[in-house]
Parts: sequence; structure tokens; C-alpha cells
Amino acid sequence: MLTGSVALKEDDLQFISTQSGDVLADNPNGLGLYHQDTRFLNRFELTVNGFKPVFLSHSMNKHYIATFQSVNPPFRLHDGVRVKQQTISIRRSRFVSDRGLYERLGFLNCNPFAVDLDVDLALDADFRDMFSVRGFKTQRVAGEISVSFGGEDLTFSYRGRDELMRQTRVTFDHPPESISPREVRFSLHLEPNQSDSIVVRVQPCIGDLVPPLEPDFDRQLDDLAASYRSWDEASTHISTNNELFDRELLRASRYDIRTLLEQSPYGIVPDAGVPWYAVPFGRDAIITALQTLMYNPSIAEGTLRFLAAYQGTTEDPFREEQPGKIMHELRRGELARLKEVPHTPYYGTVDATPLFLVLFVEAMEWLDGDELYDDILPAAMLALEWIDRYGDLDGDGYLEYRAQRPGGVVNQGWKDSFNSVQHDDNSIAEPPIALVEVQGYVYQAKIGMARLLRRRGDRNVADRLEREAVDLRDRFNRDFWMEDLGFYAQALDSNKRHVRSITSNPGHCIWSGICDVDKAHSVATRLMERDMFSGWGLRTLSSQSPNFNPMSYHNGSVWPHDTALIALGLRRLGRNEEAIQLVAGLIEAGFRFDDARLPELFCGFPRDRRFNSSPAAYIVSCSPQAWAAGCVFMVLQSMLDLRPDAQSGTIHASPLLPSLFTRVELRHIRVGRHRVDLHVDSEGAGVHVQVTRVPATDLSPVGAG
Repeated sequence: MLTGSVALKEDDLQFISTQSGDVLADNPNGLGLYHQDTRFLNRFELTVNGFKPVFLSHSMNKHYIATFQSVNPPFRLHDGVRVKQQTISIRRSRFVSDRGLYERLGFLNCNPFAVDLDVDLALDADFRDMFSVRGFKTQRVAGEISVSFGGEDLTFSYRGRDELMRQTRVTFDHPPESISPREVRFSLHLEPNQSDSIVVRVQPCIGDLVPPLEPDFDRQLDDLAASYRSWDEASTHISTNNELFDRELLRASRYDIRTLLEQSPYGIVPDAGVPWYAVPFGRDAIITALQTLMYNPSIAEGTLRFLAAYQGTTEDPFREEQPGKIMHELRRGELARLKEVPHTPYYGTVDATPLFLVLFVEAMEWLDGDELYDDILPAAMLALEWIDRYGDLDGDGYLEYRAQRPGGVVNQGWKDSFNSVQHDDNSIAEPPIALVEVQGYVYQAKIGMARLLRRRGDRNVADRLEREAVDLRDRFNRDFWMEDLGFYAQALDSNKRHVRSITSNPGHCIWSGICDVDKAHSVATRLMERDMFSGWGLRTLSSQSPNFNPMSYHNGSVWPHDTALIALGLRRLGRNEEAIQLVAGLIEAGFRFDDARLPELFCGFPRDRRFNSSPAAYIVSCSPQAWAAGCVFMVLQSMLDLRPDAQSGTIHASPLLPSLFTRVELRHIRVGRHRVDLHVDSEGAGVHVQVTRVPATDLSPVGAG
């Protein structure tokens, strides 16, 4: 998230302001109101009697509502009467719905005399594409932005080069006076101890037939709150005896996940993160859906259907699209509509396609739904075909990547920065590159699909996939293993040389199950050494590497989702002590961040217990971010070792709790056509587990709104 900003989001609409609530005219940081990758408001600035309010504080709740408390500086009224500082309360109450921004400007006069206020609100709309705002692409405008004032409304209009009309409609519950084309004034008279308010509504509109916003501020806010309650009721109810965990980290994660959900025609899908990545990403959505299967599998159902709908159908080098390939990123702004950027969607990712299959298999383990199976199976078979037909670029039997277009994503795994795959001499590995973790995903996808298809009666394809998976596993453990280091190479480059960096990537292979058992234990031991485990989480790159930088994006930082996934793999391997150590480190890191949430990533500095240090934030980390929010649910799954049996409607657990907890309770877990309650208690001797199947309620997918 941008430093010193407040971001609100609902569905695909987000509003980012300063901590005092303004979006200033001089706005280099990309603040504003965004919808469909377009900025519909680039100024939203309040002044009162010519002064800027003195900011006191702000608070947020559930990421769609915020309040900003300010007061007046000292000033004089028109008749010369002096108004002391902090005698007029100025409170801004704001929320975003899926269709617009609502703000109530509230004023309270605490003087013993009447006060007249001129409340000025300056607004502007530039309709810039997100790629233009971020400086990635020049946007040529089609013409002038027109402004019209109609007494109780203000409208900015722009017809883009894509011939689409975009408007920002601003309406008020008090008729304002227009004091300039982009500034309105409200005149208030407040008697002693009297309060008054002004409601402002801002609606981004695309096309001509857009119904107006619900005018009632409180009714719309109540409807939004009700949608959050419905989401909570449909999701697994989680509680522990650790009050700080429940009140802070778990609560933030629940609301972060809900906030980042976007309603699509195919169901709900998580956006990647606020502010710049509040759009669907294939890899991010899949991992988030995997993390949250035990919390709300509607995310997985919607994600699978959404990604299947956008699955590649043709060979298009501009978008790096191929038949059967799963998308990387989808954008909807003017530049995307004009095809000046390839994100319609863009397919430059190597791991989303096998991970799509992994999610399908895991979702069926939890749900075993005939309709979901029938709907997704054709896309799954196309994804398998893509892996074998298009994914192996040089015929060596491994899934590889190489950017197909100038300006395409250079590194197409989850560590996608340009320098994330380097040899020890600092040289960049030459493509095509076969990443170590991606081969694990392919193994996991094929062995899982074999198991699923066999259960569903398709033995021939199941047998073939199982043979391919076993062959891949044998070759992988031969070709990627570095005997002298007792570790897997990060990748094979174009010359089949090992990229010998010690990274967190092979930890994903423990989770996927591709490792020989002895090699998996060797990797587990190496990951927990001090150069990899910072005390808060696993570094992406060893601190002994010549390329190490704890403040970098992928070369020494800590990514919570990376650590959480590896912890789950260690738990399945039986390395329980190390798994719980990682779980505890992540949870304690989450407690230390100011907003009580795990960010996208943080710096890889060592934890210093002598000075009771906190983890250091990465400057431009997304927060909230989907697969960081999902970590809380994945670490719970690691602690409890949950294994669903959707066919019988039961769940198995082998809990191992860190010292942070002695009790964990999960109620209404969705397993197949049933709901299950799980109670774990470690007080006294041993760990006591109670699993109860409860009557099924409505199991239909729940939307975000």
C-alpha cells in the first residue's frame, strides 16, 4: 500500500486518499477513485473558510469504511469574531460500495456563539488508465474532458479513443454553489452546539445506461454491512484462546479476503492486492483459493470457473496466449481495450496452468461436487495438454518459460522480478528456464488428476498421468539435485546448467510431493538454517548468496505465502517442529505490523530478540494482499493437519499447536454436502480432538456483495 494513504475497496472499485482524507491536486502518488483500471477522480480536496482542517486521526473498518477526524485552526469570522482552534469538529465518514463512493462531511460547533462556514470541495477527473498513472505507458487522450454543473450534481465526461463514454457523476444532498468549473461551495450556519452534515456521492459510469446511485447514505451503508455479515455466516467460524490472534490477525485476514473479492459472471474471484493490483491474477487467485478452502471454498469454485472462462484458445504471441494456458493478469482500461497493452488478458506465466489443476484436485477433495467436476474437467484436460504440448520448449521433459514478446514478463514464476534467477557470478540465467518449483506443481497436478480421474472412473487417462508423474519425479530428482550442496537447484537454464542459488523455491517441492524422501529431509534441514530462516519467516534467497539483499523484492525478502506453503509441506513430511516454528514466526510477525496484518512481503533482516525487534516493512508492499491474507488460514491448516473426506462428509485432523494456542475451534467447515465442527484442546495431558458433523445449510456459492 502507498505510504501514508488510506485505501477502501469493494468489488472492482477502490478509493485511495491521504490519511487526512484528501486527494490533492498535486498528486504524484496515484491517489484517487478507480474503477475498471481507470481513475475517475484525481482530486477530492476539502477546505473550510479558506483553511485546511487540522488532521487528528483516521480509522478504518473492514476496508470499505473509514472516518477522518479533523478540527479547525484559529480563524476569524466575517464580522471579526475570533474562532479558537479545535472548537469546530470536522468529521468525514466515507465508504465505497460496488458502484460508488459515499462521504458524509459532518460539522459540530462547540463555540458559545454562532458560526458561518463556507465548505469548499474541489473535485477533478482525469480518466487516466492505470498503466498511465503508474508511468508504464503513455496514454494519448481523445479530446477534452467536459464538466457540467446542474444545481445538485456535477458531471465530468470523457469519450476515449476506444469510443467508450466514461463519466464521473457527483451528487449532493444539499444544493451547492459553483465557484469554479471544478469547485463547489456549501454555506452552513451553526448555532452553538449545533451540528450539520453534507452527503457527497461519486459514481464512476462506463457507457450511457448506468442507473444512479442509491441516494440514502445510511441505507446503502446498512446493505454493505449486511453483505459482510452474510459472508461471515457462510464462512468457517474460527476462534482460539489467543485473544490477540483472534482480535487482530485473524480478523484482519478475514476482512482482507472479503475486501479483495470481485464479483464476476462466473462467481467470486480474489483480486491480487491494493492498490495497483486490484484485478484478477491467475497465480495469485489460485494460491489464495488453495489457502482458503477450509475457510470458504466458494472462492475456489469462483476462481476455477473464472480462469476456465479466460483459458487460452489460440496462439497469440502479443498476449503470450496458447490453447489451454491459464491467464496471468486481466486489465479493463482504455489501453487494454485498444490493445496497446496485452492484458486482455495477458498469459505471461508458467505456473498458473499446473496450479489451476492443483486447485481443481484440492477443491474436489473438499467438495466432490458433480457440477463443479463436469464444469471444470474440460478446462483441466486442456491445461494438461498445454503442459505437454506447449510448456516444454526444448523437448527435455520439463515445463519452461521464455518471454514471447519484447516487454513481456522476463521471469514467469512467482518470483517474477528481472533478477530473481541468477547464477552465483551475478549473471542472469538465460531462457528457456525450468524452475524447480514448477516441476513440482506439474507432478502434483498430474498425480492429483490421476487420483481424481480414477475415482471418477476414467482409469486409462489416470494410468497415463500417473506414469508421466512418476517419470517426471525420477528425472527431476536426478537432474535438479546438487549433491555437493544437499539441495535442489533453483532452476535449469538454457544450457541445462544448475542455477545454484540456495532459495526458498525447493521448499514448494516438499509441499508438492515430488521430492525423494531423503532429499526432502535434506532440503527441510537446510531451509531452517540461519541464512534462510530469519526468525520471522523464510528468506527467498540465502543471506550467504552474493546476490542477497534483504530489502530486495525477491532476493532475500520474506514472503508470508511462501513460508506458509513450505510450512504446510514440512507438516506433511513429518517435520513437525520446523513447521510449527515457521507458523509461530509468521504469526508473531503479523502481530508486530502496525495494521495487524501480514503484508505481501517484508525485509529479510534477522530477528533480534535482544532488542525485541520487529520485522521491517517493504516500502511498496501491497496491503491488503490476497495470498498474504490467506496465510492465516494456511498456517491454521498446518497446525491442525486437516484432511477432508468430501465423500463421507468428514474431516481428519492431527493437531500440533504452538505455544501461542491451547484451544482452536472451527465451526461450520464445509466438507462435501455437509458442515463439520472441529474442536481442539491441548490443555492438560495430550491433545483432545472432537469432530462433529452438523446439519447442512445452504451450500451454494456466496458472492462478495
